[in-house]
Amino acid sequence: MLAIRTLALAAAAFTAGAGVSAMPTGNLHKRLVDDLSHDLVDEPTALGRFKLLNQSINNFIFNFLDPTLLNAPHGPDGIVVLATAASFPATIGNGVAMGVGFMGPCGLNVPHLHPRSSELLIALNGSLVFGTITENGATFITSTIKDHEATVFPAGSIHFQQNLGCDPAQFVAAFGTDDPGRLDIAPALFQDLPADIVSASLGDIGVQEVEDIAAKIPLNVAWGTQQCLDTCGLTRAGQWTPEAIAKAKRQFDDFMRQGSMKARDFVGLPVAKN
Repeated sequence: MLAIRTLALAAAAFTAGAGVSAMPTGNLHKRLVDDLSHDLVDEPTALGRFKLLNQSINNFIFNFLDPTLLNAPHGPDGIVVLATAASFPATIGNGVAMGVGFMGPCGLNVPHLHPRSSELLIALNGSLVFGTITENGATFITSTIKDHEATVFPAGSIHFQQNLGCDPAQFVAAFGTDDPGRLDIAPALFQDLPADIVSASLGDIGVQEVEDIAAKIPLNVAWGTQQCLDTCGLTRAGQWTPEAIAKAKRQFDDFMRQGSMKARDFVGLPVAKN
């Protein structure tokens, strides 16, 4: 996250020092973007939209290092900044959008889908493991793309990317519409759908269990796999440490000794390393 803030401050300093007309920021910028977006949507011709945009050269420029965007709510290990119809009015009617992912060590762009567009994604300054599945009956595809290699995710496919390295990495994603949309799978399943329906769909695991999982789902970009965290010497907040596992097992064994059942291992816990 330090790298993201550093890039943002550098961009702001460059703009101020170069004497460039600074773009409005914060709430004023949002109001101007919203007003322009509404006008562009109402304008039926491409020429008319161009004339609206041409009232300021700033309307043709999108800064992926804008501190306003980088300070928006995001996960513990990075952020994805999107230039779409919602944030960059110049894309409206042009059938394009773009996202730039700033991923910390082991950062995971969580499983998600774009309902209205395919995606072409290129890795920068690192290697990314990716995975995707398109529909029932399809085969899950996974591989690794290195710096300046790219891959494609079909529209509506569930996919993810994870930074494999212990240093920050980036990606650039291009879309074939100005409004690709995004649905994160875990929050949609465990937080948005009724807990009893989700419980039944998962073999009746219990409503409380569904709610417990929902409470632990992080924002994107999240910490990635435990193997990567161990390699990089990182610890995710709230994870099961060896000490926490040992304590939970002792508590469970104490509980079991109170009844007629014999104490046994608590199978639901991860295995601690020696």
